[in-house]
Amino acid sequence: MLTTEIKIKYKGRSIDWLEDKLQELINTKVRKRDSVDGFFICISCEELKPVNQMNAGHYFRKEALQYKAVRFDLDNIHGQCVRCNKYLSANLIPYRANLLLKIGEGRLRQLEEKAALNNFKFSREFLIEQIEKLKHEKS
Repeated sequence: MLTTEIKIKYKGRSIDWLEDKLQELINTKVRKRDSVDGFFICISCEELKPVNQMNAGHYFRKEALQYKAVRFDLDNIHGQCVRCNKYLSANLIPYRANLLLKIGEGRLRQLEEKAALNNFKFSREFLIEQIEKLKHEKS
């Protein structure tokens, strides 16, 4: 339940703005989770690269409306190099193989089932709650 203070803080913010803000915070969390000492291993090509070459790569594309239910799911987002994410269209075949190794068959199946949900929409309250939760995790 959102407090009046928090509701006022986000008054006038659009759903698009809230989704973009949450995506920014989730991406930061993924970059921290998937890096060590300024380096990371790409989920797709498995190359060790400096963290400044890391994207928070989505297995189920965040731009695709049919996958909206998993846009902010941490099982769907992993450290991925710019080359694989942007220039190889997420390099999905090795991404899936390595995702299976990383999260296991059960969680991958759950992710696929969640991704198949139709007409999914995040509520304003959910987005604000998640933003606030992640902001407090950062501090």
